[in-house]
Amino acid sequence: GVTEGYNGTIFAYGQTGSGKSFTMQGVLDPPSQRGIIPRAFEHIFETIQCAENTKFLVRASYLEIYKEEIRDLLGKETKQKMELKEHPERGVYVRDLSMHTVHSVGECERIMDQETQQLLKFECV
Repeated sequence: GVTEGYNGTIFAYGQTGSGKSFTMQGVLDPPSQRGIIPRAFEHIFETIQCAENTKFLVRASYLEIYKEEIRDLLGKETKQKMELKEHPERGVYVRDLSMHTVHSVGECERIMDQETQQLLKFECV
């Protein structure tokens, strides 16, 4: 549905240590251990490549909800609490959540690498 114009969300929920991060991100090698997110990147861009007479705008955001606090994992201030809002036309959204336009799997992977580095900084402080 995402390539037909619908918004898409991949949502992982569960107890700390239950494998959410591994399921979502996985590891690059071996390829069979890649997670849902890198597999979704590939699927989306393969579908776009096969589409004819259609233009696509692909934007990525990445957030975490932990103890009822929302953090933008791709934002400049990863410690800043974000607000959940509702709009009659947009629906539910996170105010000021960063959105990054991406054109390839490689760009998506670079954004994910950036997030991992930011998250490590956040966790080590």
